[in-house]
Amino acid sequence: MAEDSIPVDEMAEARIQQLNLSYDKVQDRLLFRVGLSDDTEIALWLTYSFSRTLWTALNKEAHLPEAKAYSMPDSGEAVNAFRQEFEATEALKEMDFETEYAPREVLRNDGIMLAVSFELSEDFKRLDVTCFEGLVVNINLNDDLTLAICNMLQMACKEAGWALSDVPPPIVIEDTSESKTLH
Repeated sequence: MAEDSIPVDEMAEARIQQLNLSYDKVQDRLLFRVGLSDDTEIALWLTYSFSRTLWTALNKEAHLPEAKAYSMPDSGEAVNAFRQEFEATEALKEMDFETEYAPREVLRNDGIMLAVSFELSEDFKRLDVTCFEGLVVNINLNDDLTLAICNMLQMACKEAGWALSDVPPPIVIEDTSESKTLH
């Protein structure tokens, strides 16, 4: 085990103080770092597939606007969806996404772990992330934390060029009057 990590059996429950989600071009993954109240940090690699699935599950509760193909919902559903998206957008304005993340010197795990699956409680209050290394990271959620994670996923995936919805990005074909031969 690395010197800058602590054994699993010595870990006490800690509160989340700060989150950071960034795209790593070399890994082609998102790095999710969670700074905790005991001055430790949890670091997880999130793949494209994992990120899309997590965002879809969490956004059912967060209600952030997303690019999607629209069908004609009934007016009550449309008004309710708009209200939920408006409330989520307003709540985001109250959150601090400007303060720079302060990395902790001690990891709660032995290096950065690869997130492979998750379970979300029916009431959206607990997220259990299973890692390739066999450990499970338990995160107690509230509305603000769920909203913050969804927003960070949207921003990081946009930076990575990853689509979060099932609708693929449009393919733009420029009309050229010249015929071209491909070899």
